[in-house]
Amino acid sequence: MLPPGESQPPQPTERAVVDLLGDLPTHVLDKILAGLPAGDVVRTSVLSTPWRCRWESVPGLDIELHDVRDEAGAWVSAASILERCGFPVGRVSIRGVPLSVYHRADDWVRAVAGKSPRSLSLALPLATPLPSLFRCDPAALAELELRCCVIPAPPRAAADGFVGFQRLTKLDLDDVVFTGRSGWAQLEAMVSAAAPTLVELRLQNIAFALAGDGFVPGRWVIQAPNLRRLVLCLRMAGAGLWELGPLPNLEFARIFLNDSAESRDYVQMFTAIANVRELHIGNFDMATQAAAINIFQDLLWRFENLRILRLDANFLVPPHHLFSLSRFLQTVEIKIK
Repeated sequence: MLPPGESQPPQPTERAVVDLLGDLPTHVLDKILAGLPAGDVVRTSVLSTPWRCRWESVPGLDIELHDVRDEAGAWVSAASILERCGFPVGRVSIRGVPLSVYHRADDWVRAVAGKSPRSLSLALPLATPLPSLFRCDPAALAELELRCCVIPAPPRAAADGFVGFQRLTKLDLDDVVFTGRSGWAQLEAMVSAAAPTLVELRLQNIAFALAGDGFVPGRWVIQAPNLRRLVLCLRMAGAGLWELGPLPNLEFARIFLNDSAESRDYVQMFTAIANVRELHIGNFDMATQAAAINIFQDLLWRFENLRILRLDANFLVPPHHLFSLSRFLQTVEIKIK
């Protein structure tokens, strides 16, 4: 409450606020605007004539196109932000895409690819080819998340300069099909190219497509020595025969096995992930009860860092083995089919 005789100081008008912002150094104003949702930054175009296109020069915008109503060309209008935004862009996330425009997905990727996105997340309603994915700057892209997409063969490195996404820290692929010849080798190369920086990998419902009946995918290896978090849910028959290379820094692993006990080298797999703190294994089928006991007797007790163990298995674990595990584990859950 003001003292008697004093009046409320005049409040700055909207015009004064706009002028005050305009007086800030460009790099300071850009930093302020880049910290706002991209939609709010675009709305500053109504403030005044100088602000009409100001948002187009702001670098590092995080752009989210989520569940835009499919009315009166709203999606097309919203997607135009991708073409007009400044260089470089930060995180680009597109999801909730209506069926009427999902086929434009590669156009959207092409629009931002040349602007060095740091993060690209795309979830589509139907499988859509993304040849423009390889136009993204491999030295800038740190996070890649794709849902319901088709990845063709990458261009030849010698001709186009693409050598893989070498700075990825996170790769998350769900319901993704690789259509190039030997697509399993393509995925292996994608992971290997990012191996020095990759810390989080999630592969779910991956398939490799190739013309011709009776196609059998080849063997491929996950090589990422600095990986800390791994989720594999490769239940599709077309996922091929995958293996794990040494993962000495792995802390968390959730693996749903997709092949038979005869074709899986469990000793090699468990040796590769021996440093995990939390381990979930689904569809853990062993050919014999004796083979299962050997896993517990010879391997799991050597997991010095393991604290949480969850298994969905087809075998019984003797009580004395469970007791041995429970002495150093915080949680043990074993579900018998």
